[in-house]
Amino acid sequence: MAKGMMASTEARTQTQQRPVTRELASFASKLRYEEVQPEVRKRVLLLTLDQIGAALVASTLDYITRVREYALEESPDGLSTVIGSQRKLRPEWAALSNATAGHGVEIDDYHNIALAHPGCVAVPSVLAVAEQIDARGHETIVALALGFEAIIRFGLSVMPSMIKDRGFHETCVMGVFGSALGAGRLLGLDPETLASALGLAASHASGTTEYAQSGGEVKRLHAGLGAMGGLRSLSLARRGFSGPPTILEGRRGVFQAFSDEYRADAMVEGLGNRWDFLTTAIKPYCCCGLIHSQIDAVRALVAEEGLRPDDVLEMIVGTDSLSLVHVNRIGARPADMNSAQFSSHFSLAMALVMGGNDFAHYVAAQSAGFRDPAVVRIAEKIRLELDPEAEAAFPEHFLARVRVKRRDGSTIERTRYATGTPDAPLTEAEIRGKYRRMAGGIVGDATANAIERAIDALADDAPARDVLRPLSAGARRS
Repeated sequence: MAKGMMASTEARTQTQQRPVTRELASFASKLRYEEVQPEVRKRVLLLTLDQIGAALVASTLDYITRVREYALEESPDGLSTVIGSQRKLRPEWAALSNATAGHGVEIDDYHNIALAHPGCVAVPSVLAVAEQIDARGHETIVALALGFEAIIRFGLSVMPSMIKDRGFHETCVMGVFGSALGAGRLLGLDPETLASALGLAASHASGTTEYAQSGGEVKRLHAGLGAMGGLRSLSLARRGFSGPPTILEGRRGVFQAFSDEYRADAMVEGLGNRWDFLTTAIKPYCCCGLIHSQIDAVRALVAEEGLRPDDVLEMIVGTDSLSLVHVNRIGARPADMNSAQFSSHFSLAMALVMGGNDFAHYVAAQSAGFRDPAVVRIAEKIRLELDPEAEAAFPEHFLARVRVKRRDGSTIERTRYATGTPDAPLTEAEIRGKYRRMAGGIVGDATANAIERAIDALADDAPARDVLRPLSAGARRS
């Protein structure tokens, strides 16, 4: 009798859950271009530009090349561009390669509160399908906006518990849903099929953050797996293969599976009226976003106090509790590029000794085996601690307090928010300048400019296929 009562209670709880999976699918399938506000259209195109620049700058790296070679070997010919190759592949495989590149050097976008990287999954997935079906610009913009928003909404539902309590990596866990929703809208799927595709996508959600503890290149692949998993789910759903239509909110759905604390309603509240991806941050530095406010504080000490490496007796970095877990474990002697980009100690020492944290700086550090004595010497003097103000501000604001004890006995201190976030946003000119530096160094200025014009032309309903078309003729540099 007790068991029967318990079963009845469980069934009632299940039926009372808000059907957020179906609501999300219904909204996506019915959204029209005219209903997407002008500021949303403009922002998603800027984020798309930034993401393509990030993919281009990573495309010549050896670990990206290995993933691209795998995709080229496994996929039949198709219509979707593979960055770094003249051969076109099926969407699933092109997205695997391009998304891995887009997340390949820690220069892609991120969102403070959602703790997500939307662009590296949403953009490659949507563009791969857009090329296959020869979609026009307006429909592509709608699909991109939905892909970005789905990833951010998922993060708002489950973060920070998903990463802080469980150690899952957001890019694949959330990315499969952005890939499926955005590309599924572009394919014109009805709400039922789209909900089923989301149900299938959940079985591709994966990835832990162990790379931030001991290194490894797998983090880059999480974006590719997310894009690939979303498109694979669409292919199966279109053929009638079904997934759970309550996959997000269900009693055994992904929210409870990936998070100790979640809020399912955040997935759908205010859909269409409020676009949470608008506050996605664009990175000025080539490392984990949690380190950016720390770098900004060090740069302020250099510019305003004349801080030099020889001055440093000790550097204390006040930060939030997630940073103490996520960027504090590698320490002063990283083993590889990924480790260096997830080490506050090494990245801050680079900022002070090498004068920056651009991709070129990390490549230079790599050429020295991440053992440049001047950088390591400073890195070993850095200590992270919990700062009450930073903890209270997180995750809405990425704040860091850097205090330096100098050899002359004085102490200097600066507190900064992360540049590129809503607290200290980059201008449109700065975003476009960043893209041109990244893309121009790989494909040349003419090709980079042609891609930029093609992205802007999506607002005039130009063909989406034109965005990556210049790569077929453009020169590729190292």
